[in-house]
Amino acid sequence: MKQKGPVWRDHKGNDVPTYAIRRIFRTEEKHAHKIADAAIQAEKALRKLVGLTRAAYEEVYDEKCRDAKIMNRKDPTDGMSISSFDSSVEIKITKPDNVYFDTTYSSMVKEKFDEYFNSFEDSESVALLRGIVNDLLYSLKGNIDMGKVLRLRKHRDQVQNSRRLSHKSELFIEAVDLFDKAIRTKPGAMGIYIDVKDANGMKRRIPLKYTDV
Repeated sequence: MKQKGPVWRDHKGNDVPTYAIRRIFRTEEKHAHKIADAAIQAEKALRKLVGLTRAAYEEVYDEKCRDAKIMNRKDPTDGMSISSFDSSVEIKITKPDNVYFDTTYSSMVKEKFDEYFNSFEDSESVALLRGIVNDLLYSLKGNIDMGKVLRLRKHRDQVQNSRRLSHKSELFIEAVDLFDKAIRTKPGAMGIYIDVKDANGMKRRIPLKYTDV
């Protein structure tokens, strides 16, 4: 707490008269709380910045995926840039939230795929396809390959939008839908780098780390 009056309280809870306190300790006391108060305000501002950036990332990422489909381009990577229309502001975002799967859904998904393949007449082709899917989706330890699942979700969307392919594909769609329910996110070490142009058109990096100031 901030010390006031002729008697201060030390870290052990003892009352100490100010005349007995050395000048260096009184000087440190004067600055310590000012710095801490400023740091708390900076923390609040940074939390707001991170919240705005995460929300922007999700919306812009979705729009970039839609635009990639329209323009027949590759999907955007996890890290990306957000720019103002006149390029006076550029935000680079790296290492976003870590996406992982709730392992409790793994067996449910496998059962649903088995049910899907069992709906076809038993043949070498079906058995081969079942083996390929299992090898692609699951590691030797039974863990799900994140990248392969995201690709599989694209195929699900293709099946849903095709009358010919959607025949007998309800189980396949249900199986992939389970992946959506299994997806979890945990905050990662997201990097935010913001460059802005001044009145003279010179770009500078806004320092967000105390070591940058």
